[in-house]
Amino acid sequence: LNPENFFEQQRAVYLAHLTMLMTHIVASMLAILIGPFQFLPRLRKGRLAKVHRWLGRGYLLSILFGGLSGLYMAQFAYGGTISRLGFGVLACLWLYSGYRAYKHIRDKEIEGHRQWMIRNYALTFAGVMLRIWVPVTTTLGADFTTAYIIIAWACWVPNLLVAEWIIRRSRPSQRRSTALNLLGKQETAQTEL
Repeated sequence: LNPENFFEQQRAVYLAHLTMLMTHIVASMLAILIGPFQFLPRLRKGRLAKVHRWLGRGYLLSILFGGLSGLYMAQFAYGGTISRLGFGVLACLWLYSGYRAYKHIRDKEIEGHRQWMIRNYALTFAGVMLRIWVPVTTTLGADFTTAYIIIAWACWVPNLLVAEWIIRRSRPSQRRSTALNLLGKQETAQTEL
């Protein structure tokens, strides 16, 4: 959080928008830290369910502040239009997936809530992946500008693809029961004939 550590190409922009930048950093860090606990099954049951709900409120508030400040900061992203678009889309999807997760839980749709929270945390984790991709892409020989343009998308698109894979992979019993249910209905219909 020390301005001395801001990367040189963006230092002036970051200093000019320090409040929004710090809001984004602090809120995003809170979301990254709270998120993993929300996936612990023990925290969602019994007496600990209250802890899950309170952490969830804190998490979603972090997403709200982190997403809005991220959307604001996206317009100043290093690397030009492609980077700005990448970070802007990320911020919009981060806010949208948080909203959808919230709406599902308010409507007591646990499975929809779970799926949207998986997507949301995958987007939250973009902050971690960005810091992993920077040294990887520059080590592979990309200049910093090119690397940052790639990273504006690479820090979150693969995460979202993995999240979708996890969601689809975790639903086989539903698909199986639906298929069996359909088979059962067919057998009943044939028996009646």
